[in-house]
Amino acid sequence: MVFGRDRLERVLALAGNPERSCPVVLVGGTNGKGSLVCALSRALSTRWRTAAFVKPHLVSIRERWRIDDSDINGEQFSWAANRACDLIEQSGEEISFFEANVLLGAMLFEREGCEIAIWEVGLGGTHDACNLLDPQISVLTHVGLDHQQILGNTVELIAADKAGIARSGRPLILGPCLVGNEEAYNRYESVVRMHAHAEEARYIALPAEQEAGSLLPALLLAVNRELEPLGFGMDEEELFEAARTLRHPGRLERRLLRGQHVLLDSAHNADALSMLAKRIAADYGGPLPFIFSCQNTREPLEMLGILRPVISRLTPVEIPVLRPCPVGRIADAAEQLGIPLSLPEGFELSQVPQEYEVGHITELDPPDNRTQWIESVEHALLSATAEAPLVICGSIYSMGEILRVFE
Repeated sequence: MVFGRDRLERVLALAGNPERSCPVVLVGGTNGKGSLVCALSRALSTRWRTAAFVKPHLVSIRERWRIDDSDINGEQFSWAANRACDLIEQSGEEISFFEANVLLGAMLFEREGCEIAIWEVGLGGTHDACNLLDPQISVLTHVGLDHQQILGNTVELIAADKAGIARSGRPLILGPCLVGNEEAYNRYESVVRMHAHAEEARYIALPAEQEAGSLLPALLLAVNRELEPLGFGMDEEELFEAARTLRHPGRLERRLLRGQHVLLDSAHNADALSMLAKRIAADYGGPLPFIFSCQNTREPLEMLGILRPVISRLTPVEIPVLRPCPVGRIADAAEQLGIPLSLPEGFELSQVPQEYEVGHITELDPPDNRTQWIESVEHALLSATAEAPLVICGSIYSMGEILRVFE
């Protein structure tokens, strides 16, 4: 990954600038942006030909692009992917995977005659490929600490980067302050406000304190008010119905795996993990069994420390996708925190990081089980019940691989 948008900008120009084919709502933030994109997609699709870009995917890459609230089909993906590859080859540009995602979506949404498009920012804002779009409305759901090695190690630095999606004369909406997050909110809100004013954007802050569960309705109402002058406004009941029935896999989602009850959540940073812990405490009244994995760039001691009050027992797994944290390192963190471990008989813990080629697993390959993760998941599933489902969290990439193997 190399910061800079010049490469993609040249390829989009070569394609005829398809990203300009319809009005855009651009959604950034640390947590909650995918849920907002999916809820808006669901609501707007009842009346208009609606496109949505959301990431990452769980099982199939086609989940990243939606038209009328459905994942694109094989023919649509094949057309757009082949067209994107042809343009990249013709241009000679060294386009990144994510930049190719944006190119593919822009061309496909134009080809399909979409009337409005909702895009989720990839990382940060200022330098992100999605910031080549020209949004009519920009939204920041929330700002927290994540991707510090790239965006900076304070909420002020991260907010400054994310606020780069503001546009002159157009609304920049900032999500409300969450209960318990007042100090951080005050720090990043002032940065976002200053950046919006510098860009001459119309700044709209939603400052009322909200519980995490009410963040989405508040944002939906705010975005809807700005959609009305553009001809895309909806009534409140339609919006709230979309929020109640939105399809966003892997976000506080109950499923059956091999007949066992599981709760999937993509929480992987401090704020998201705190929200997950609060929801489990409120909805289940006691600790639950967990499967946990994370990337090698994360600190499992910090992550598990947040979840400790809601974990009854932990099965650590190391799934060979995208720099996994060694299973022994996760287990060591759990033991330091006094979290009971639940492992298959004879399982050997290793703290040695293993390198796996990115993208070496495909839908045609057998699952890579060098770390015995399949046996670990099978073992953990035995502890799940309807009243106390097995929670799977920490890495959305690992979650996707579990679903691919076990569903």
